[in-house]
Amino acid sequence: MDARATAVIFRKRILPWSETFIATQSGAMTRYAPVLVGYSRDPSGAAYLVGRPQLLLNEHSWFPALEKFLLKSAGRAPSRWLRAIAETKPAVLHAHFGSSALPASRIAKALRIPLVVTYHGMDITVRAKTEAEAARRRRAFAAADRVIAVSRFIADALRAAGCPDGKIRLHYIGVDTTRFTPGTAPRSRTEVLFVGRLVEKKGVIHLVRAMAEVRKSVPGAELVLAGDGPLREPLAREAAQLGVPATFLGVQTPEQVQQLMRRAAVLAGPSIADARGNAEGLPITFLEAQASGLPLVVSTSGGTGEGVVDGVTGFLFDPGDESALAGHLRTLLGDAALRERMSAAARAHMVTNFDLARQTAALEEIYDSVRA
Repeated sequence: MDARATAVIFRKRILPWSETFIATQSGAMTRYAPVLVGYSRDPSGAAYLVGRPQLLLNEHSWFPALEKFLLKSAGRAPSRWLRAIAETKPAVLHAHFGSSALPASRIAKALRIPLVVTYHGMDITVRAKTEAEAARRRRAFAAADRVIAVSRFIADALRAAGCPDGKIRLHYIGVDTTRFTPGTAPRSRTEVLFVGRLVEKKGVIHLVRAMAEVRKSVPGAELVLAGDGPLREPLAREAAQLGVPATFLGVQTPEQVQQLMRRAAVLAGPSIADARGNAEGLPITFLEAQASGLPLVVSTSGGTGEGVVDGVTGFLFDPGDESALAGHLRTLLGDAALRERMSAAARAHMVTNFDLARQTAALEEIYDSVRA
């Protein structure tokens, strides 16, 4: 029997494929035993939660839709579900994303345990459309005992939205540097890798256009995209029209992503803020790539640049600047010695500053502080 204190990890759906970082972080806990709690299971991420304790509303309720509505509207936590959570003897509740904060706060209040909420990106960077929405955010801040920002950019956005500064803690999610490691086989000299959802804020259209310029001086340059989304077809058409060899792999497992990062020459992250103001917090993909010894070329949109040492572990450029993006890609693809130096520096940077075990231990200290 696990004698550790229980940390309830709350997410409405457990867990989308794009949120492996929640599973990774909770799985790295050593002093707390994580129990994943949510309304329902997302089949896209089920593979990396095998064997993990999970308590779902739709498995502990006769009328899950009604009870979810009552939780959201009247603040009444479903009794059977609540009893199942209480039986784990929880010491702290950690909700991921601001949209989960208020329902999680009602569970935390019913169980009389402290609430920690992590904000990751669009949950705070997208502007509140109405005063009612802004007020909901303020209620969420008031309900939380600690509010974690995954980057300095997110911390600033929280302050601007009215979160009390005394509640905010900057905490970078770590990367497993024992798992994401450089490979032994020679890397490609021409492959540019993108990993992520194919949505506007990822800025992939700028990468496709930049690659057309890169190929004028590096004819063998090719683009490999791991991920899926609503822009897949338009991006494929643009690549074909510009004569850019682009392989759209779709959603990849963490193991497949790991192999792609060990094979590529460079990882590109052309992120932008979308029309709603949605911007990146700090993509875990960029940390995983560096741990794998993969140099980066990423924009400074949102908090993306906070994990990169410009000119040492990769290159930074202004969001949407296709000329700068193309120039940095040309430089890296054309200089094997530079790629080797950046590869070693990127790996060392992650081991020293972003190691998962160290960062998760720091998270558990935040849990300790709210319990005290």
